[in-house]
Amino acid sequence: MRAPYQSVVTLVTLILCCSSLGACAKSKSEGVIEDVNGKGLAKLLEEKDYVAVFWYTKSCKQCDKVLEELEKIDDASDQFGVDFVKINDKRIAKTHGVEEFPALIYFRNKEPVRFTGDLENEQSVLDFLTSLESMDNPDRIEEVNSKILDKIIHENNFVAVLFCRSHAACREKNTPDCRKCEKALRELENIDDEADELGIAFVKINDDELADEYNLVNLPRLVYYRNEIPIVYDGDLMREEDVLEWLISNKSTGDEDEEIELVSFKALSTLVESVDHLAVLFFDKSVLSSGAIKELENIDDDCGRVDIQFVKTDDRKAMKEYGIDDTPRLVYFENRVPNVYDGDLRDEDSVLKWLLHQKASDEIEDVTDEMLDRLIRESKHLAVLFYDADEKESREVLAELENIDDECDEKGILFVKIDDLREAAEYGIEDTPQLVYFENGIPSMYHGDLTKEDLVLKWLIEQLESDEIEEVTNEMLNMLVQNNQQLAVLFYDKEQRKSQKIVQELETIDDECDAHGIIFVKISDETMVKELGISMPSLVYFENRIPHLFEGDLTEEDQVLTWLVHQLGADEIEEVTDEMLDQLISGHPYVAALFYDKDDKTDMRTLLELENIDDECDAHGIVFVKIDDDNEAKEYGFEELPVLVYFENKVPSVYEGDLNNEEQVLQWLLEQRNSDTIEEVTDEMLVKLINTHQYVAVYFSGPCKSGASCYNILQELESLDDDADEAGIQMVTTEETDYAKSKLNLKTFPILVLFRNGEPLIYKGDLSDEDEVLSWLTDDDSLELPDRIEEVNLKMLQRLLETTEFVCVFFYRDADKKSQRILLELENIDDEADDLGIAFVKISDEGMLREYDLDPLPALVFFRAKFPMIYAGDLAKEEVVLEWLITLKNADRDTIEEVDHRTLRMLLDELDHVAVLFYEDNCGAVCDSVLKDLETIDDDADDVGIQLVKTTDTSVAEELRVTTFPALVYYQGGAPSIYKGDLTDEDRVINWMKKVKAIYSESTGDLDDDEYNRCVELTINRDTAITYNCCPAHIDVCEGKSGDAAVRRKGRTEKESDLLDEGGVLTWLVHNRKFEALVEINRVDLEDLIGDSDYLAVMFFSNTSDRASGRALRRACLITEDAATFGIPIARMSDPIIAKKYGIRNLPGLALFRKGHHIIYEDDLEDEEEMLDWLTAPENMILKDQIEVVNRKMLDRMRETTDHLAVLFFSETECKQCEKVLQSLEEIDDEADDRGIAFVRIDDWDLAKSFGVHALPALLYFRLGSEDPVIFTGDLRSSQRILDWLSNRKDPTGVSIVEVNGDELKNVLAGDESVVVYFYNKTRCTCEVEKLSRREKKKLESENENLAEIEQERQQACAKCAEIIEKLENVDDEVARHGVKLVKTYDTKFAVGQGVGEFPALVYFEEGVASVYEGELTAEEDVLHWIVEHKTEERIELVTRGMLESLVVDAHYLAVFFYKQPCRACDSILMELEKIDDECDMYGIHMVKIADPILAKRYGITTFPALLYFRNGNPLLFEGDLRLEEAVLEWLTNDENRELADEIEAVNSRMLEKLVGSSPFLVVFFYDEEECGEECDNILLVLEEIDDEADAYGIDMVKVTDGEVAADFAIMSIPTLAYFRRGHALIYEGDLMDSASILGWITSNEAFQLKDEIELVNRRMLDKILEEQDFVAVYFFDSDPEACPTCAAIHLELERIDHETDNLDILFIRIDDSKYGKKWGLTDVPSLVYFRKKFPSIYRGDLMDEESVLYWLQKNRYRQPELNLFMYGLFSMGVGFIVYTIFILFCLKT
Repeated sequence: MRAPYQSVVTLVTLILCCSSLGACAKSKSEGVIEDVNGKGLAKLLEEKDYVAVFWYTKSCKQCDKVLEELEKIDDASDQFGVDFVKINDKRIAKTHGVEEFPALIYFRNKEPVRFTGDLENEQSVLDFLTSLESMDNPDRIEEVNSKILDKIIHENNFVAVLFCRSHAACREKNTPDCRKCEKALRELENIDDEADELGIAFVKINDDELADEYNLVNLPRLVYYRNEIPIVYDGDLMREEDVLEWLISNKSTGDEDEEIELVSFKALSTLVESVDHLAVLFFDKSVLSSGAIKELENIDDDCGRVDIQFVKTDDRKAMKEYGIDDTPRLVYFENRVPNVYDGDLRDEDSVLKWLLHQKASDEIEDVTDEMLDRLIRESKHLAVLFYDADEKESREVLAELENIDDECDEKGILFVKIDDLREAAEYGIEDTPQLVYFENGIPSMYHGDLTKEDLVLKWLIEQLESDEIEEVTNEMLNMLVQNNQQLAVLFYDKEQRKSQKIVQELETIDDECDAHGIIFVKISDETMVKELGISMPSLVYFENRIPHLFEGDLTEEDQVLTWLVHQLGADEIEEVTDEMLDQLISGHPYVAALFYDKDDKTDMRTLLELENIDDECDAHGIVFVKIDDDNEAKEYGFEELPVLVYFENKVPSVYEGDLNNEEQVLQWLLEQRNSDTIEEVTDEMLVKLINTHQYVAVYFSGPCKSGASCYNILQELESLDDDADEAGIQMVTTEETDYAKSKLNLKTFPILVLFRNGEPLIYKGDLSDEDEVLSWLTDDDSLELPDRIEEVNLKMLQRLLETTEFVCVFFYRDADKKSQRILLELENIDDEADDLGIAFVKISDEGMLREYDLDPLPALVFFRAKFPMIYAGDLAKEEVVLEWLITLKNADRDTIEEVDHRTLRMLLDELDHVAVLFYEDNCGAVCDSVLKDLETIDDDADDVGIQLVKTTDTSVAEELRVTTFPALVYYQGGAPSIYKGDLTDEDRVINWMKKVKAIYSESTGDLDDDEYNRCVELTINRDTAITYNCCPAHIDVCEGKSGDAAVRRKGRTEKESDLLDEGGVLTWLVHNRKFEALVEINRVDLEDLIGDSDYLAVMFFSNTSDRASGRALRRACLITEDAATFGIPIARMSDPIIAKKYGIRNLPGLALFRKGHHIIYEDDLEDEEEMLDWLTAPENMILKDQIEVVNRKMLDRMRETTDHLAVLFFSETECKQCEKVLQSLEEIDDEADDRGIAFVRIDDWDLAKSFGVHALPALLYFRLGSEDPVIFTGDLRSSQRILDWLSNRKDPTGVSIVEVNGDELKNVLAGDESVVVYFYNKTRCTCEVEKLSRREKKKLESENENLAEIEQERQQACAKCAEIIEKLENVDDEVARHGVKLVKTYDTKFAVGQGVGEFPALVYFEEGVASVYEGELTAEEDVLHWIVEHKTEERIELVTRGMLESLVVDAHYLAVFFYKQPCRACDSILMELEKIDDECDMYGIHMVKIADPILAKRYGITTFPALLYFRNGNPLLFEGDLRLEEAVLEWLTNDENRELADEIEAVNSRMLEKLVGSSPFLVVFFYDEEECGEECDNILLVLEEIDDEADAYGIDMVKVTDGEVAADFAIMSIPTLAYFRRGHALIYEGDLMDSASILGWITSNEAFQLKDEIELVNRRMLDKILEEQDFVAVYFFDSDPEACPTCAAIHLELERIDHETDNLDILFIRIDDSKYGKKWGLTDVPSLVYFRKKFPSIYRGDLMDEESVLYWLQKNRYRQPELNLFMYGLFSMGVGFIVYTIFILFCLKT
């Protein structure tokens, strides 16, 4: 019984256990997040699209709590297709940037996103996993599953979904639907960002079941959900532009909100590009904008029904881009072409009617000048009609051209019109209407009849389809030169056949020029031709406005194209003509000109040196040109060339140093550029200056040496240069005295002369008293010329207006004949004007046209206290002009001046403080009353520096939307403020008027603080004019905000109440003028500004009568502009209660508000520099707990003061990822700050690009003292990795290259075959900096003058270490792949033992043998190449700059191949040169390659590739075809290229072997450089003396410094001189210090003659032999087989009798020089000549018969009698001729 019972119990127990285990397993599987290991995670990430990974550790209690919460959403995440796993692996975690636990990372499509919220809030985690934002991937359409799609559609108003076949179906069978979906997806991803900008979510889904549910049969299909309602797109998905337009148009129709959609600048740009019909309202926060928006909301739906998309924007970037100056403004875009609405925006019916008309009509759109500039910049084909709306002809032409607008649209030509005569004038258009066609910004003018629209259309189509070079006007050309970096201009004559032919030829290369980015135009205007000093036709290439003349054949279009492309890439100093130089000097402030002779080799060498600094000059704004013109050089007084002249603002200065030292030249140029020195000139340059400058002060020093009194005086006068320049006087000095003596009759020097319009005035005072000299120079008596209207420059005119009350100025153009005639008339009234106290001057300065907006010229302007009045009468009638001047001078000061439109514009340009009363002619009694009252404050306004004028021209006021008159507008620095004061009581106004001067003198009289504050209340209306609300004293009601209605007095109209309160007007004007830089704010303004502004500084003060407050306010005024550049506005506020609220109890006080937080300034308020330093100090500007936004100026300041700075470059409008990256970086901001790293961000794309950033966001690290930042190249969302990177940048010793020292280093070198060791100095690479206050720094600087330099040097060294480590880290993996180990050490003792003396250093060890890297350690590519080269031993070695410089010094013969990357031609040529590398080694020529364009430029190499041959350090450039390797080898081994002039070449053993084998005459000096020392140096000097003479005899002289090489040639003792003849060495036994003996020995017969061989000689040796030998036989031949086929055979025959001739004592030689044979009557070769005592006899027989030749020589050798008889005969003939001559002269006289 027991056994069965036990079995039953056991069975029951097992069943219960299994049941419980099953339940447990079931519950576990349903609610537990799966645990994975490293491999499992990797597999999951590879297979799944959406994976959430929870990182935890076993010893983390917080992890358990979080895990418990997260398991609640495991099933929910599964439903959304998100796999949720957990992992406990710190090593794997670290690879994903996880170092703190717990952590959650969401991988979507393998891209990680870290969850930064509360992990215990499971709902927020689930939202994160299933939200669209977490899946957002830039430039990609995210893939979702059906559950996530449902959630997205529910949460987003607008969702676009691309349905595709499922992945499984496509894997099983790749159908056309699958391929079509892939193509559509690629196209639609181009508009993903644009859709995001417009608030449209874009996703894709691969789900066949869901597609069937929606009845989507043919996939792919696009479904658009608007508020969860789907519509299907039926168009072509491959046309992404159409898709985007469809999405946008359906977005507006599906929008239930009646408001006009607000868009950003980027979204607006997308809409403009994508939508055919778009209405855009540009608005601000003004009341006027609010009213316009309210009205236009009523027509939004009406616009939508007719397919006009209506949006609004308040983006300042958008307004600037589209040229919107005032708001609100409505612009209608049709196919990207804008049209501006000019009506009343509050009348919505009129607006709607206008919009419908624009859409329906074919009108040509009207644009502003800014819009036109944008269209020209962005449009490929644009037609512009410049017209005048008030002109009948323009209206008629416009009506005709409207008929072809549609045809132009069909052809892709945008057609717009502009009514702006000023803009037309910029293009040289004087008469309107005028049509201009722009193609890629290049204008072409239509010259036909504009009323014939068919011809116009035909011309436009021709321009579109043809490849003609565009014709431009002079003004157009000037604009193109100014706005384009590369411009080719053909100057031609339309009537000239040659020009016409050249135009036809060059038309063929127009497209190629376009492809290279070169704009090509033509012009037939002679004006520019004369200015440039060229003939027609000519081609000029302008690069950055600098002209370069083509000097080749213009009919060879290929040659022209090659030249243009070369100019595009070359860094050469441009060649100019004298006229071009004059134009450059006039148009550029800084010009350096090299006067040289291109036919002089010395000049060309100088030019090559200076080419190396051309780029540096460009970087500093110095235009560098060269000119080969002797006449122009002589005009400047240069007789000897080359000469470098620097022109600054047309004033020349001559360089007197060594022009071949380019570094000194560059230093001098930069000193001239950055310092203010008195320029030294020649007499000729002085004459030019006097003729071209109105006022020139010349210090004639005479010959003057340093330390002399004249030199000391010049040093004193240097201090006056700036003051004289500000007064418009140019100061120069000269040591030449010819001009002073001959023209000025000066006899004593030094002396100072002032030239006024060419007339000299001599200074007779003490030249050592600079104050007295300056006083004399700027005195009116010194500057004025009697009986003449003085010519002044712009600076002199401005000074005259500042110092003289009455000035009459005649503005004219110098070349204008009409102006010259008028001047002759005006000269007649100059004296009368002087008698009246009116200064009469004239000006034709080019800067005048820019400064004064006067057009047309000439013009006469009378200035009274700087107030201009333009003369409108006939300038030729001088008497009428004089009457006008007298009337104006004597005019009543108490009247407000009436001005016209032209004068008003000039006033606003010239004066900082102008009050303008705008009124109408028919204004009546109201205006009379206002004018009468305002007349009473005219003088008071003058007293406070405000010019009060009146005008009936209301057009300027209408620009400010002022429509009711009279109206008063105050312009402060051109910025308008509209007055809206209120009149209450005339009696009190009069009483208040008595206190005006008290107010001006900073006393407010009886006004208490509250009344004063009310009466000067300003309400700032951002982005528009400032509206001022003013109340007089002691009133009951005061106007509040700018939008409130004015309070009116009984019996007074609104217009009257606005302006009749002259007291209120004056108060308003005075306070706008006084403390103008500080805007006064009230409590409401302060609250708004604190909330809206990043930074705000507020000066709290009691009242202006308080002296301390007044001084503090004045000091604050001085720094407002500087503070504004840092983005810190400064305001003032007189409110003690608010001041106390912010902790300021004693007024005045300064507070800085930063994002609502404030700090108080506690130092001296009267020290404005201290205030500015405090306001802009990084520690004050930056808040903790957030990454602060800074501007460029703030960043510059931080870079100057912050040791370690991290900068995030971002964009608020054009960077989707920036916000997420910023959130991630905010996590480490505090930690970075704790580690001493400041963290800021900046929205400045241009600045980012200047640091090498090409995409946003980007993180850069700046170290104090380092010029260049380091860019972070990792994942910006991995905050921990960024923090580690920043820490490593701060402390470079903490990076991952293995550190080894002492024995460990020795073991590494012993154990590894290839090791690279980085040696560094540990002390210099420590970067900790002691923080000092401003005062402590000043104290230290006063104690140690070099403190700043020492600190800067230390910081630079530290930064260098950090940069090197960073660069080596970048190549570490690549080095390891090549089997090389990279380590670092601070074991400097070991380094010194290896011969390394400077640190840091990089050394390569190969089997224990060290090689030191001599290049730039921060050039990581060079370092990597160097290491790999040492490892792989390529045939042509790659070297760095330092290695090359060492090789040039050490190697006797070095061929260097210069190339650049990428360069296909370089690669192919390199392969060819590899073939001759071994042959070069045989000749002892070391061949290397280098990719260093900067170094190449030093040697004058501007095109790549290039081959440079160094012979004992002397470079020679190969000019042949590098692709012909045999020709290269022949050139390298050619003796002419190997030998150096005036120097004995040093050769190596291989080269010596080649020379001994190939050279017939070779002298070698063997010596040991180290052992021989001074003795050998002296011997070499002796040998150098005869080297040239030896060369003349055809004898090569070389030297060998290696004693082992001497031993190879059986020469055992050195120094030794050996003479090698056909490989045999003759040793010189004489005195090596006797050059004559040595020369005699090497040219003697004993050394020269070889037995059994006819010696080859040259001319010089032949002449010497004939001088020394009585009997010589010379065989003349030609070694060229084609020129002389039998010469070689005859030589062999003659060799047989050489021994017999020796027995006859006849020296037998040969010479390969047929031309030299003509000296003795030889007409052909081969020939044999026998010389007996230099007398020649020519052999006439057969040279192949050697026996006959020998017989002839024997016969001539012993023909002594015959020779004597012949000589006697010749003597007799000579005597007979003399006798006969005497007989004729004396006997036959008549």
